[in-house]
Amino acid sequence: MLKYILSLSLLFLAAVAFAQQNSDLTEEEKKLANKGNPGLSVGIDLAPFINHIFSDERFGVEANARYTINRKWQIAAELGYENVDLDNSKMTYNSDGSFLRAGVDYNLFRVDEIGNNDNILLGFRYGVAVQEHSCPRYTVTEEYWGDVTKSLGSTTVGSQWAEFVFGLRSEILKNFYMGWSVRFRTIVNVGSGDEFEPYSIPGYGRRDRTTNMGFTYTLEYHIPFSKRR
Repeated sequence: MLKYILSLSLLFLAAVAFAQQNSDLTEEEKKLANKGNPGLSVGIDLAPFINHIFSDERFGVEANARYTINRKWQIAAELGYENVDLDNSKMTYNSDGSFLRAGVDYNLFRVDEIGNNDNILLGFRYGVAVQEHSCPRYTVTEEYWGDVTKSLGSTTVGSQWAEFVFGLRSEILKNFYMGWSVRFRTIVNVGSGDEFEPYSIPGYGRRDRTTNMGFTYTLEYHIPFSKRR
C-alpha cells in the first residue's frame, strides 16, 4: 500500500513541476484550464478489502460518487456496508449495518495546464450509520465470585459523526482516477438502543474511541459533462 501512496505523491510532485514550466499561457487558455473537468465520477474504495486481510472479523464494501462543479469544488458521497463477527475469550459480538457519508471537497491544486485534472483535496463529511447488533456472550471477570457469563439480545441503533479529509487524486488514464485520503473522525451521537452501545460503527470504526483515523484508497471512473480539450 505504501508503494502506491508513494507513487501517487510522486505523480503530484511531477505535475506541480511540469505546471510551473507551462505558466506562460494566454488568458483564454488559463480560463479553460481553470474550468477543471466538470462531471460525475463513480468508484469503489479498496480499503475495506485491505482491512479484511489484517482484521478478518471485519468485512465491508464501499462505493463513492463525486460531482465536480469546477476546478475548486466537488460534492462527494460514500455509501457502504459492514459486517463484524467477533469471537474471543471475552465476548462474542455480531453487527450488520450500512452507512452514508456526504460532504464537500476543496481542491488546493493550482496548475496552468489544460487537461491536467489532478487534485489535492481538503474536505468535510458528515456520516450516519444504522446497524443491528447483538452480543450472544460476554464474560465479566470477578476474582471473588468467579467469572460470570451473560448475553445481550439483538437491537438496532443509529450513529452520527463528522470527519475531516485530506487526500490526493490523480487521473492515471483518460477519465480513470486513482486516489487516497486520510480521515480524522469524531463522534457526534451514538444511539445505545435498549441495552448497549455498538462495539464498532459501520463507516466509523471502533466505538471505544470518540475520535479515530480512517483511510480510503479509491478507483473512479469520471463521466465528463463537457468535451475534453
